[in-house]
Amino acid sequence: MEYFYAQSNDIGSSEITLRGDESKHLARVLRKKEGEVVFITDGKGRMFDTVIEQIGSATTLCRIEAVHQEYNEMKIAVSLAVPPLKNPGRIDFLIEKATELGVCRIIPLLSERTISRRDKQERMNKIALAAMKQCGRSRLPEITPVVKFDELLKTKNNYELACVPHEQTDAAKTLHSILKNYTSLKTVLITIGPEGGFSETEIYKAESAGFIPVSLGTRRLRTETAAIAALCALQSI
Repeated sequence: MEYFYAQSNDIGSSEITLRGDESKHLARVLRKKEGEVVFITDGKGRMFDTVIEQIGSATTLCRIEAVHQEYNEMKIAVSLAVPPLKNPGRIDFLIEKATELGVCRIIPLLSERTISRRDKQERMNKIALAAMKQCGRSRLPEITPVVKFDELLKTKNNYELACVPHEQTDAAKTLHSILKNYTSLKTVLITIGPEGGFSETEIYKAESAGFIPVSLGTRRLRTETAAIAALCALQSI
């Protein structure tokens, strides 16, 4: 099944209009025909079963047959704070895989050892959009502006659980073991360190703010690998 994306103002009570690249991909690349069934999401939790009614040169009109709420979404809202990386291809990979693994928010993080570079938010949004459609999700992850480490710590109360994977944490203190203490978890923040790791001062500040250090194993992981490992641990919730 192919999935498409429509903005909220193109979604009516009974019909959805696909425009631009979405309509072009449907008609010219996939060569869909009138009468065929397609799935369309608004990126805000709704997935629509639709039937193609009319294919035009720039737009495609689809009739809504059914609506599914939170289609293919996790039961918990996961936010991922992650620093920019030296290699832009690696941050692209991270955004793609984090989207596939269900994050609802990606927070570019500026910490003490973060490499000084800014990724273009428009490009990151496009990567997240493509990944959302590819894996059949109904929520498009929000990619926020860059947040400084100390400012992120102040948002701890917005989450029921805030974790910071750190290589010096006791190996027995895994994310799985921490999750056993939460029976109805709704919001989680995972904070991943930069390529040089968090400093001891930052870990101390995080713990003081209520963040829980967790272990992802005894091996030292790259930033994007640590993020994926932490997100995989949340999949069973």
